[in-house]
Amino acid sequence: MATPDICLITPQKPLNPFTSSKSHQELHRELRMSHRRSDRCTNS
Repeated sequence: MATPDICLITPQKPLNPFTSSKSHQELHRELRMSHRRSDRCTNS
């Protein structure tokens, strides 16, 4: 019994947005800082 030639698509590793996008890093940093500021205001 002969096996048919099957061309499988090889999976690619997904890109890490933190390492691939500098603007995404800056946005995330800004969100963390604003969240920390709001936590300090509500806890005081």
